[in-house]
Amino acid sequence: MRKSLLPKTLLWTCIAAFVFTSCVNDSYLANPKPVSDQSFVEEFDTLNAAYSRGWRLKNRSQPIGPSNWNQTGDPQFGLDFTPYSATGGVGYIECDNFSLAPPDLNVATTLDGIISNWIISPILTIQNGDKISFYANSAYVNVGVRLQVRINTNNTSLNVGDGNDPGDFDVALLDINPFYDLAPPVGFPTGWTKFTATVYGLTKPTAGRFALRYYHDHGQTYDPANGTADCVGLDRLEYTSIK
Repeated sequence: MRKSLLPKTLLWTCIAAFVFTSCVNDSYLANPKPVSDQSFVEEFDTLNAAYSRGWRLKNRSQPIGPSNWNQTGDPQFGLDFTPYSATGGVGYIECDNFSLAPPDLNVATTLDGIISNWIISPILTIQNGDKISFYANSAYVNVGVRLQVRINTNNTSLNVGDGNDPGDFDVALLDINPFYDLAPPVGFPTGWTKFTATVYGLTKPTAGRFALRYYHDHGQTYDPANGTADCVGLDRLEYTSIK
């Protein structure tokens, strides 16, 4: 009785396939392609130029007011301080307590509200060890200015939530003056001061965004006697990729 050669043929085919796949170079799995240098400098000399480079502004204060990040401060006050650096235009951006709607003076009010005003970066590939540095300033003492650096590594959206909710920007890398101290050296600086945040906690390079958030969970309209929130300025932001 003739024996079938089919089982042996299948066996040798499987062995050949195993040997072939074992020899395939899969080093790319262990050594992912290096991330291109994401480093850049943003002077914020004009908001139009920053917008063209991918920056976006979002006011999600409750109740929301008329002010956003701008180049000249609130129109009734003008510039609050000299730019740290300028290559053209005004040279820095500013956000103030008019992010909140002013109270109705005809109605009893505590003047409380939540300031949550964001300037959001372009999309970039974020890695552990990347650094975000910038210069910040506040115009007045006896005000509870707070500024956060947050990242969105969930996706590349602009979802910054509302009020206290940070949306997809759920990782805080830096929280400046979280207890709303009223004056330096504990409180927010009243001269240009450099701050640096370092990215951490990622499992791999991730496409996302970072943002700076002018934040006050009990923000009030301008009332310097009670140490309320006021203006904050930003200048010369630098994103530095790890080498």
